Amino acid sequence: MEKRKAYAYYEERSGRELQVEMGKRLNFPSHLHGELELFLVQSGCVCVGIDGEFRELKAGELAVVFPNTVHSYQCREADSRYMMAVCGTSLMGDYFPSLTQCRPRRPYLCGKALDPDVLYALHSLYRCRCTGADSSISRALLHLILAHVLPELSLEPAPEPKAMDLTSSVVRYIMRNFRQPLSLEHIAKELGVSKYHLSHVFSARLHTSFREYVNALRLDCARDLLAATELSMLEVSMESGFDSLRTFNRVFQERFRQTPSQYRRPVGRTGRAAAQRRVTPCALGKKAMALEVF
Repeated sequence: MEKRKAYAYYEERSGRELQVEMGKRLNFPSHLHGELELFLVQSGCVCVGIDGEFRELKAGELAVVFPNTVHSYQCREADSRYMMAVCGTSLMGDYFPSLTQCRPRRPYLCGKALDPDVLYALHSLYRCRCTGADSSISRALLHLILAHVLPELSLEPAPEPKAMDLTSSVVRYIMRNFRQPLSLEHIAKELGVSKYHLSHVFSARLHTSFREYVNALRLDCARDLLAATELSMLEVSMESGFDSLRTFNRVFQERFRQTPSQYRRPVGRTGRAAAQRRVTPCALGKKAMALEVF
């Protein structure tokens, strides 16, 4: 069974002001949220997409995802490891205007452009999360990171809403409703665009098809339920948004090269007990999506 830890937060989540995780083999389709996200590749290679632009990041390279920006992750190497920090608006302080009213021309920094203080502060943020340190410490560390990073990003005023507005609307809508019956025609009607225009958003901006995108969210939800609950296979398929157990089994096996039952079996009772202590995407519904598999 593929082991990984991955987090993707929706903009209406009600979580803490700081969430920092380390993990490996991260794959998650396009999503967005209202927090700042810092993504550091520690080993291997991860393809990061930000605002429809994709770049393969290697060890020591950093991606800076501004609030309400569509982004995605795709692991390129099996040994890829990462650190991800999601920072709420309460930590931004005087940097709030720059982070919400501007966009970076280059949201990626190579290892040579990273000041050692940035790496120190990122690891210190992780320790703050683990120890429950006072938020003033987390705020100071984030400000240290931003003081070094923002001048390297070549900020410019955020453009007037155009194509990315529709992309953001599509992502928001599907992340809120992926467990419901969805069709391209239905979403196009809800958003007031043609289904051909919407199909172009998926191919040109999200680099996937409508069905592949929806199934990716449903499969991640299903995998979390398999690890965290004792629900039957039929209940897992229904809770995840699949219209039938047959479809669920077929799509799951196509992606993971094993059946849902085979995936659940190695987790065992201990693994599910641990999983039940964490937040699952289906439990949070539209407010957040989190996936964690050790």
